[in-house]
Amino acid sequence: MPAPKTLPRIERALAKADPALGRLIKVIIERSGPRHVAPSPTPPFEALVRAVVYQSVSAKAAASIYARLKAEVGKPFSPGKIGAMSEASIAAAGLAKSKARAIANLAAWFLANRKRAKALPTLPDDEVVAALTSIPGVGPWTVNVFLIFNLGREDVMPASDLGIRRGVQLIARMRSIATPNQVKERALLWRPYRSVASLYLWTSIRLKLQQADLG
Repeated sequence: MPAPKTLPRIERALAKADPALGRLIKVIIERSGPRHVAPSPTPPFEALVRAVVYQSVSAKAAASIYARLKAEVGKPFSPGKIGAMSEASIAAAGLAKSKARAIANLAAWFLANRKRAKALPTLPDDEVVAALTSIPGVGPWTVNVFLIFNLGREDVMPASDLGIRRGVQLIARMRSIATPNQVKERALLWRPYRSVASLYLWTSIRLKLQQADLG
């Protein structure tokens, strides 16, 4: 691994706190560049719907479903337009009934809580989690993805995510996949940059890295 000063600031801090993660970060930067957490211009409602669509399915399948849903809704992709659709119409894009219901519930919440919805980007992480997980069908994974990829929050830990658990298995050289509790324990080392660490763990799975790649 290069001297820590050769890594970007956040990656340098992560490598110092967890050298095994640092080795993974070095390999990923060499192969595909550094990862970044930053706010997205995508409106929060649209970002949350996308997160629901992408949960527990392959990226390729989710992209196809999401494209069909956006085509069905048209522009603007808004709570009002989704709220006017039946759950069956939402599901027709290829969604499971439970996901269609969750999206309908999201639209209803945004319409009924306009002030709170508008304030989401300014709320602390725990308040965003509390507000959104009160919506039936919207769980911690969806909200964590929203916090990282839409609001650009740097210290979020989606410990139950399968890719994250596999990434921890890789850096910890575990025989079996890490449990969510094992992820949470390891992630204590990564504060206050757990979101950034998560991006590198996800990327390690996408790049199909093996323990031999980490030296």
